[in-house]
Amino acid sequence: MCLTWQITGRCNLSCAHCLAGGGSRQDELHMDEIKDFLDDLAKMKVFYINAGGGEPLLHPRFFEIVDYADEKGIYVQFSTNGTLIDSALAGEIAARGLRVQVSLDGWQPSVNDPIRGAGTFQEAVEALRCLKEKNATVAVNCVVTRESVAGLDKMLALAASYGAGLRLSRLRPAGRARERWREMAPDQEQYRHLYRWLKKHPEVTTGDSFFFLSALGEPLPGLGFCGAGRLTCSVDPQGYVYPCPFTNDPSLIAGNVRETPLSRLWREADLFNQIRTDRPGACRDCSGYEKCLGGCRGASFLAYGSWDMPDPECVRGKGMVKND
Repeated sequence: MCLTWQITGRCNLSCAHCLAGGGSRQDELHMDEIKDFLDDLAKMKVFYINAGGGEPLLHPRFFEIVDYADEKGIYVQFSTNGTLIDSALAGEIAARGLRVQVSLDGWQPSVNDPIRGAGTFQEAVEALRCLKEKNATVAVNCVVTRESVAGLDKMLALAASYGAGLRLSRLRPAGRARERWREMAPDQEQYRHLYRWLKKHPEVTTGDSFFFLSALGEPLPGLGFCGAGRLTCSVDPQGYVYPCPFTNDPSLIAGNVRETPLSRLWREADLFNQIRTDRPGACRDCSGYEKCLGGCRGASFLAYGSWDMPDPECVRGKGMVKND
């Protein structure tokens, strides 16, 4: 249905929780390979692409790629740190009708900048101002951490002040966050607060980042299960294919689009067939399974080395409890 594509590994920031983890910037797909890749996606009838990075606006042919995808009937939305967006670039984005997510991990510099870098809060806010001026469709994306979870009302108000929606993302043990995940991720009580807050704010989107919290009570809005290998997958700048954007780990490569078209990998890759199993073994006797469906399979693999384990932040206590 949708695909997350790290269009480039190049980035002008070095965020503490970056999923890409400062991966190689070498040997990225060249334009002929990109067109072949997009042609294959069109044949698969992929609905849309989430373009990220790195910083996608650093790709020298970003808008050429977007325009080619549009010709093929594939919609593109993208995530950016906002530091490169001025009035002229905002105009280009708005003219194409692109939806854009600007990353902000706090409602003020003292919360955001320790994670994303000095001055990044003001630069992202300026990008939001430029995009609002051009009437672009914008959302603010915030990774929920122990620091940011206390300011969700303020994050929502900040986004609204620039005519933007708010999207919350989960911190997973991947990329640069792998070493700091336990200290940065919310504890169990903060997750309960987040669950209650999301129930009060259905207008806030999550991309199903937090469906594992549904075991606390009523299910949260959204898909409500892990779509990795079922509805989505991820491709990195060199063409390597992973189950989802949160699992860009060398042990989780399903193949490479330079060697095998994604349409074939999607059907035949052993990795995809492995994760398309039902209930994780550790969740078979849990009464909350029908609500959370075992949580994030990628987080389970990255934390335990196995798809057959519960979500490491399971609110029923089956995973790693980090409020120690």
